[in-house]
Amino acid sequence: ALQRALHGLNGPLIRANQLYCPAQEGLWLEIHQIYQIARHYGLHHAMIDEPMAHHTKALSVEQTYVIALLMGCSRCNQMRQLNIGKLADALEAWSPLVKLQFPAEESSLFALDTTADKPPLYGTLFTDEQIPRLLGINTSGLADAIHQYLALPDDQRSPSRLLIPTGINTDLLQHLAAAWGDVAERAFQRTAGQGTLKLCIGMSALHYYVAGQKSFSELLQLNSATSVANFSLKMANDADDDPWSSAFDTQRGNTSSVLLPYEEIEYPKIDGDSDSLSNGQHTFPTFDLNIVNHSPGGYCLAWQKEVPQQLQAGELVGIQDDAGQGWSVAIVRWVRQVRSGGTQMGIELIAPFAQPCGMQLIREQQNSQYLRTLMLPEVRAMDKPPTVLAPRLPFQEGSKVMINVHGEERRASLSNRRISSASYNQFEYQMYDAPRVAESEKPKPGQEFDSLWGTL
Repeated sequence: ALQRALHGLNGPLIRANQLYCPAQEGLWLEIHQIYQIARHYGLHHAMIDEPMAHHTKALSVEQTYVIALLMGCSRCNQMRQLNIGKLADALEAWSPLVKLQFPAEESSLFALDTTADKPPLYGTLFTDEQIPRLLGINTSGLADAIHQYLALPDDQRSPSRLLIPTGINTDLLQHLAAAWGDVAERAFQRTAGQGTLKLCIGMSALHYYVAGQKSFSELLQLNSATSVANFSLKMANDADDDPWSSAFDTQRGNTSSVLLPYEEIEYPKIDGDSDSLSNGQHTFPTFDLNIVNHSPGGYCLAWQKEVPQQLQAGELVGIQDDAGQGWSVAIVRWVRQVRSGGTQMGIELIAPFAQPCGMQLIREQQNSQYLRTLMLPEVRAMDKPPTVLAPRLPFQEGSKVMINVHGEERRASLSNRRISSASYNQFEYQMYDAPRVAESEKPKPGQEFDSLWGTL
């Protein structure tokens, strides 16, 4: 009954984390009390059949309790909602790797007061006088297992002692290894702020405003293809002698507009190539948010209205201090709902400005389409090389790419991936050749090999 009760209370706790809101009052205290009852009677290690578990057949009261504790110290407000659900499923298999210590010891990264309605906190936040009556949580075994798994080559990860359920990706594992392996400390001291910031969400919106509200095709200076398919019976080499050319029904010079007046194939225009986009009439929404506090590295902002669905941890955003000023590049680090109402989020500044561009993956058969990317400047004072922000797919480390800046194309290669999130990657890059004017026409036979002569 105690194990079933804890399992039932874990559900509301997981949902609260997925909504980025605090757990309901009394929930943590009830979870702590149930575990203390089981511990008092020596039942906390008894294995109970758990038909609702996904990755194990039985769970003890302590393992079920550890699942709740790990949810409370996983920095869920820095994770996407989908990943929080995947984490909850994986914790069933990972809970045996965590040790509970009473009283808390030096190896306890987290600790908690079982008589308080609070989640686990870092042990360093408690005084020496409080330690003897605290329950400690040693997550080093689980963090080490994740680090060992990440260090293995891809073909050797299957027999690993750590069960990794489907859907748990490398980015999530790296986040969890950091959350359960080290104490998080602020890089800068925050100060209370006032005023507002203008904000846009996502790569498309950020790219649009950084580019001066130009459409993507206009920025790259690419000619959009016609939307009407027009066929002709005219031969490619009209000089060849065709014995059937004099037949009454050939009329080689005619086109589909004459031959097939009632069967014209017309394709719908792509949104990105529409006239409204080319004229800059399509806009992305912006939001005016109140500044709660700030530091040299970022802001804490408050939403007074409904939060857009697109806003999640790891999403790119653009911020503008004053009207008419340029847009800075930032990333959402965490999102939370406050008890007083409303939503707050923390954003980290990545760069004070960026160069909008397009990037395509160079392939042997056919290059990919141009995708929105942002080039970030070099920061010599901090020993940061120039980088590019790109979508997660199809770009990877080692990819050969073509970068288009205002119609000028240059070949480049992507190297060290510095940052990875659910929505973008940040790569270092190296340019290969001088810029050349982009051509909208297909290359003539043999023309695609011209660029190789300089390399050869």
